[in-house]
Amino acid sequence: MGGLAAALLLGAASVVMAQATSAEDEANARALMREWVAASPEHARLQLDLVKAQAGLAVRIERLVVIGARCERLTEEDGQLIIANARADMAFSQSLLPEDQQAGFELYYEGLRQGALVAADPGLPRADECEDFARPGGTLVKLLTWTGRRQFISPGIVASPRTIP
Repeated sequence: MGGLAAALLLGAASVVMAQATSAEDEANARALMREWVAASPEHARLQLDLVKAQAGLAVRIERLVVIGARCERLTEEDGQLIIANARADMAFSQSLLPEDQQAGFELYYEGLRQGALVAADPGLPRADECEDFARPGGTLVKLLTWTGRRQFISPGIVASPRTIP
């Protein structure tokens, strides 16, 4: 299977899981995805690449939540929900990794998270940075799509769910 087709299949996994109607359906879908990942080293590598990309996105989202809170544009509840949703996507894909990659990924994620949050600690943002963060259709709107509530990029135009900020 080509790399693009495999990536599309792996990306569709979270959609399948979201459509699962019961715990049994979810367990069956997860088992099928694990079998697929275990079927070849290429599939396992693609899954690891996907999880690493999701880890990078989760860390970026966490950093943006900190900025939104410092700018007083994001509530604590929304921030916690956004971070939880980003981590849940990553955790599902991580659960499909072979056992030998699980521990290594945990170390990778924690190192990525600590490094990104320390390196990107901007202190208190300036007023113009907060205005730019909160402009219509900007970072704040994209970040709020991770709450599961509809957000509007501009009047009458709905942002896609879980838009990448």
